[in-house]
Amino acid sequence: MAHRRRTLALVLVLLSSVLLTGTLTKLQTSQVEPNAWPDGSAAYDNMMEMTEFGYRKIDSAANENARNWIASELEAMGYDVERQPFTTELCTNCENIVVTIDGMLEDDWRVVGAHHDAICYSPPPLIGQTYATCESDGAYDDGTGSGALLELARTFSKWELQPLHTWKLAWWDYEEWQGSGSPEGGGMGSLHFVEQQIPETVNVTYVNLDMFALNWPVPTPFASQLAGCDEDYWTLYMFTSPVADWSYYEDRGLVVSQEMQVYAEWFQGHLKAINSNLSHPDEWVRVIDDTKGNSDHYNFIMNNHTATWLRGQHQYVFEEGDACEQTPKHAQSDSVATINTMAGGRANVEAGLQTGLDIVATMAWWDYNAAAPDNEDVPESSAMGDQSMATLVVSLLAVLGIVGILSFMYLRMSSGLVND
Repeated sequence: MAHRRRTLALVLVLLSSVLLTGTLTKLQTSQVEPNAWPDGSAAYDNMMEMTEFGYRKIDSAANENARNWIASELEAMGYDVERQPFTTELCTNCENIVVTIDGMLEDDWRVVGAHHDAICYSPPPLIGQTYATCESDGAYDDGTGSGALLELARTFSKWELQPLHTWKLAWWDYEEWQGSGSPEGGGMGSLHFVEQQIPETVNVTYVNLDMFALNWPVPTPFASQLAGCDEDYWTLYMFTSPVADWSYYEDRGLVVSQEMQVYAEWFQGHLKAINSNLSHPDEWVRVIDDTKGNSDHYNFIMNNHTATWLRGQHQYVFEEGDACEQTPKHAQSDSVATINTMAGGRANVEAGLQTGLDIVATMAWWDYNAAAPDNEDVPESSAMGDQSMATLVVSLLAVLGIVGILSFMYLRMSSGLVND
């Protein structure tokens, strides 16, 4: 049964990839405008609220208070909040916060996650040395992701359609490595979810929000240019399941199947189509092979799921041989004031957050539209260009036919009517 459902999901991916760059994308953008859209300013306010709890280290009161606040905000939006407690060698009181939006496909999930914990330790060359007075607000890492995810949750709560896929929004605990003296690595919250909360029959596509906001369209500060950065804007990287270079994951024991390769190619194409739809410039919003892990998406890829990591500028890492990476993380300087200074003001931080919000919200809105019934009142849209009405009708019938066939196959498989 698990093989059948994964085969069905793969069929869906293949059909989507065939239609991705053609009439399906145009049809999706022609639907009625959503009644709500995420706002970078609200995500910024959420980020600031996260920093008010103090140093959100695992097993701390600040960490617990922050996740309780996230849960209370979600409950106020109308969600049923699932708390997923777990323990490790170092953490006796860790907990993920998860909400679910039921879709037509119960066994094919879209998961969007960010971590709510924070850490502070020394930078290179003595990286990972913790000390008593080292505390971090965790504004960039990862108040940006946690705050943006709350704003996405608010937006999705106002959409009246049912999505095609089942969506889960998750705030992970214990993402951060606890330093050079730690007996265990980080990513414990997402690892618990991947290993304990995803049934064998379920296929997952994961979007990781960790350290973004200092990215397109934030202009590169003059101080960075003096340091040798030659970019006009900071880049938003979308580190995604590889298409060409799986070596990082293969070196860690992953056996890459043909199914994983197909999903990776589809997902990179899907993300590029979203960025094209949003008119994001390729040189500053880049979908590239992930070759380094380093965040919660790693656990999904290592467990045969497709994933991407939306990530802005990153301290101590040089991309493409340039000198444009200088974001604070894991340090006392990771504060709202520092982010504002590096971005050139709050308005620029909000604009950077908006870039990531627009990407995830577009991905979700297309998925909601994919499951929507035919609407006779859909207006003409400039996004359709010169597409004729005949083409629109054919495209709509094709999409509805595909959904109908897949739904029929899914129901038959689920009820056990398909013989071996």
